[in-house]
Amino acid sequence: MRSKVLVVDPHANIAELLCRVLKLGDYEVETASGAASAIAEMERHAFSVALVNLTLPDGDGLRLLRLLKSRDPSLEVILMTGSSPSKSTVMEATEQGALHFLFKPFDLDEMLAVVANAEFRWKLAHFE
Repeated sequence: MRSKVLVVDPHANIAELLCRVLKLGDYEVETASGAASAIAEMERHAFSVALVNLTLPDGDGLRLLRLLKSRDPSLEVILMTGSSPSKSTVMEATEQGALHFLFKPFDLDEMLAVVANAEFRWKLAHFE
């Protein structure tokens, strides 16, 4: 079974690049440009991993993290940011269940490794 990844980024070029790279890594991928479209995607599909930009046009990544985790506590969420978040932001994200922060621009191999780790954790949680 191929894992399904949700990429939430308001920058279409970044979302498309991540989508292409993840598909090469044999993931199924859906993209969303903001919080509302991410929630709509969650209603249509079950995801194992979400890559979420910290800054969104219709909210912020921390709020979306809470919403996503409330809908599916087993979802592994990786936050992405182009700026250095405050310690309190990192602590809050961790407390809310974020697995990892990726700092843009990030190495695509690093991103794939982080997603693979998240996928592994998700599969362990669903192993019966």
